[in-house]
Amino acid sequence: MTPRQLYNIYVSRDKALARDVFTVAGFVPKEIFLYRLALTHSSSISSSNNKFGRRKDAARGCNERLEFLGDSILDSIIAEFLFKIYPTKDEGFLTEMRSKIVNRKSLNAICRKLQIDSLIKHRQNGSLNESMYGDALEAFIGALFLDLGYETTKEFVHSRILEPHVHLQTVENQIISYKNKLIEHVQKTKMGQLMFEVIEEIGEGRGKIFRIQAIVGEETLGIGEGKNKKTAEQLASQDALVKLKLITS
Repeated sequence: MTPRQLYNIYVSRDKALARDVFTVAGFVPKEIFLYRLALTHSSSISSSNNKFGRRKDAARGCNERLEFLGDSILDSIIAEFLFKIYPTKDEGFLTEMRSKIVNRKSLNAICRKLQIDSLIKHRQNGSLNESMYGDALEAFIGALFLDLGYETTKEFVHSRILEPHVHLQTVENQIISYKNKLIEHVQKTKMGQLMFEVIEEIGEGRGKIFRIQAIVGEETLGIGEGKNKKTAEQLASQDALVKLKLITS
């Protein structure tokens, strides 16, 4: 370890956070402020009455920029991993596999398994926005990349995410388009016309969450939330398929 890393884990006022990062990643951080930022959700940022000022403060003080970076780094690492694991598969297969691995539900679950969820600073009340967990994991990856570089980040993704939590045979068998499966079922059973309806928009700007329901007539089949309408529709369809007992949760 470098003198800076030794200071962070034994002497620094942030030594508790440094030790938490070591527990999660297996590496002692050099620039501890990056991880503090990665674990700060926008809901915990004090806001002014000025809308522009509120967005500017959030961009500086929360994990959204690191999430953007971490998302790209994670995609790159997983793309390389799949490229080597499946030397004869085409681009379509590889893209679909990557999408299954990095979908929001999967990242939310991995965040909890790594116990990163307990480190997130937020002020959400009531029903929590589930995407907060996957976002924090991506931001953590972004922080690790800036702090210790690509190879260390790659080692973290392989040893702490892919090897223990991603089972490729299971991933291959997953249904990627829950929406298509739901449409097929509704048409086959002649339930009626399937529609997707936005019932709520939570937040603003890049942090906006869409809450969408899948409905047939006046019957709500399922509800899902996502950072865009496409994701929310997929999760609403998945919820519907579970409730219809066509898939397990």
